[in-house]
Amino acid sequence: MIEGMKKYLLLVEDEELWKKFKSSIQKDINSEIMKLIEGKVKNGGKK
Repeated sequence: MIEGMKKYLLLVEDEELWKKFKSSIQKDINSEIMKLIEGKVKNGGKK
């Protein structure tokens, strides 16, 4: 196991939003979620 690697549970309550997200995935789901997180961090986080 990679040292420092953590696992997180993602809970999405909006079924339609989840379906749209899943259909937009180009690679694997982890890569897509990481891309979203990196984008949010680069744009200043919470607003």
